[in-house]
Amino acid sequence: MEMKQSRVFAHQSLCKAGLLILMMSCGSAFADTSQRAITPQDLWAIKRIDNPTVAPDQKRIAFTVQSWSIEKNRPQTNIWLMDVQGGNQRRLTTADANDSAPVWSPDGTRIAFTSKRADDEAAALYILRLDGGEAEKVLELPYGVANPQWLPNGNSLIIGSNAIPALKANWRADDLANMKKEIKRRRDSKMTAKVTEDRTYRFFDHWLTDGLSSHLLQFDLDSRSLKDLTPTSQELFNVAGAFDFHISPDGRTIALSKNSIPAPHHDADNADIVLISLSESGVAKNITIDNRGPDTSPSFSSDGKSLYYTRTATPIYDGSSSKLWRYDLATGKNIPVTETRDYAIAEFVVSKDNNKLWSVAEDQGETSIFTSKSDGTQFERVLRDAGLSKLKQVGNQLIFLRSSFDRPNELFSMDLNGKNLRQLTHFNDELMTKFKLGQVEAYTFKGANDEQVQGWLILPPDYDKTKSYPLLQLMHGGPHTMVGNAFNYRWNAHVMAAPGYIVSWVNRHGSTGFGEKFARSINYQWGEMPTQDVLRSTDYLIQKLGTIDSKRIAAAGASYGGYLAAWLAGHTDRFATIIDHAGVNDLVAQYGSDATNYSFEITLGGNPWSNAEIMQKNNPMSYAKNFKTPMLLIHGEMDYRVPYVNSTALYGVLQGMKIPSRLVIFPNENHWILSPQNSIHWNWEVQNWLQRYIGGTPTLTQPKF
Repeated sequence: MEMKQSRVFAHQSLCKAGLLILMMSCGSAFADTSQRAITPQDLWAIKRIDNPTVAPDQKRIAFTVQSWSIEKNRPQTNIWLMDVQGGNQRRLTTADANDSAPVWSPDGTRIAFTSKRADDEAAALYILRLDGGEAEKVLELPYGVANPQWLPNGNSLIIGSNAIPALKANWRADDLANMKKEIKRRRDSKMTAKVTEDRTYRFFDHWLTDGLSSHLLQFDLDSRSLKDLTPTSQELFNVAGAFDFHISPDGRTIALSKNSIPAPHHDADNADIVLISLSESGVAKNITIDNRGPDTSPSFSSDGKSLYYTRTATPIYDGSSSKLWRYDLATGKNIPVTETRDYAIAEFVVSKDNNKLWSVAEDQGETSIFTSKSDGTQFERVLRDAGLSKLKQVGNQLIFLRSSFDRPNELFSMDLNGKNLRQLTHFNDELMTKFKLGQVEAYTFKGANDEQVQGWLILPPDYDKTKSYPLLQLMHGGPHTMVGNAFNYRWNAHVMAAPGYIVSWVNRHGSTGFGEKFARSINYQWGEMPTQDVLRSTDYLIQKLGTIDSKRIAAAGASYGGYLAAWLAGHTDRFATIIDHAGVNDLVAQYGSDATNYSFEITLGGNPWSNAEIMQKNNPMSYAKNFKTPMLLIHGEMDYRVPYVNSTALYGVLQGMKIPSRLVIFPNENHWILSPQNSIHWNWEVQNWLQRYIGGTPTLTQPKF
């Protein structure tokens, strides 16, 4: 594993190249006395850039910019436009709404997007002409419009929407009126029971018991008529409600990724790719029936001869890597492209001439862009640098979003060979220069089994090597995810360090980005090796820095990181306090999760009715007799991924044992705390609790909203 001890600043590689103003690009390296520590409130002043989409003429880019209001407790998202070199930036939409999913018409004169404006009951389809005028609402459906894509003729779009199967009929005006009437009846009914016989009956923060079906619809702009391309659909394409599809260059075929496992979903869902003929609605061919794992993100090559997609071999979420595959439309064969590469492909782009591929994958704490020939040969890295996403090819350059620990996302470009990295947008540069950010560096150490493990070290502002500091060990969730060099709005490392803490974030065993074997190494033993990694990291940092007070060390984690927090409570008294957000604290309670048929029983090696002793061996609550560390427990009541009873049960145990503990429940939040005022209060609870047990100076007082 690569050792990296040099300081990591927001745009370090750009500083070396001298491509940006030093004060802007190097962050805290050139801090002045007017700078201050970053606060939780500051996170909501940052503009969030997303959804870059390239015009057909390859000369312009549309993208979205989201701004948040703490006072209104909600966001506003608008569409912006610029040329591919970053010039002539202007805002296209100004409505106090959330405009999203912008997509160019084939002739480049219009942009279609979705938005919920004024009296819209759900996200509607809007079209904006670029020669002037206001956006026009062209389609409103009872369950909203999602992921619009233009057909090559420019007269029609394919959109996704849900329906009540018995009422959709032919999607005429009277059919839609009947569906709206039924939606209102259900909403106003005094009978509120949710009833199911399916194993999968809710997802993340919403119920799936309304009996809805997903559909792809062809919408004709001239006649304003709808044609159902999936008329026999009786279920959702996937529990997340996403519409993952791509239209062939000739406009004759749609490749759609959808679940092929019917209700009652006792087995893990299986996302397969089906080819739908636009000339024969309802005719679909499953082309990935050979794989029991998920096949997603279909994308046709520009010549229409190949369909590329990502494939994971296992049906469960166990750390297996997604690989790039190709379907040959002439032979009907599925061909592996990156099967021999030990990287999980997150995104990919097929070059316009169909000879090259560009792919994005996590890579040992950073993100890399790789290039290869279309068959996967000559695979090589062209850039390894911070958090990279939303990759697009524009002529002889690549466009993408880039963030780091020190900087939120902005749009960047570079040459196809990985050179001349340039920042195109600067929405947050001025704001970020106001903050005094501590030094960030990567480090490696010998973790469990004496294997090399990587972590991130974030120092507090004005770090002084002659002073003593508390240590806060952050533990990421997943369990199969990675802490990368990227900006985070919910668990922001600099906000965590600002009260005067040395912060560590370890990519412990089970993390992605370090090879499939490393990611899958914790299956059947969720707590063992990650615990060793965190404890050994602590020992390593104490020795390395010489400034950590060994009596003032805390640990904090969320989701699986919360599992690890509860596990640590039963296996060590090393920490002065532990913070557990939305933690998987009790494996029996976790059977109320939305995802127990995906991986839970298999990756833990047991369940309550067979091999119960193995399951209980992995259950943090089995070690309650060892609990003695003060704990802060935080949870969202609408969290169906990790039901909040995980926290209330653990809190009841801690209170029964008379162990200092505090419970914070947010009734209107899910697995994540997403609204500004709740998020700020969440940070206050964390800072206040840490100050009580390891000291520090909180950056905010108790907020009053």
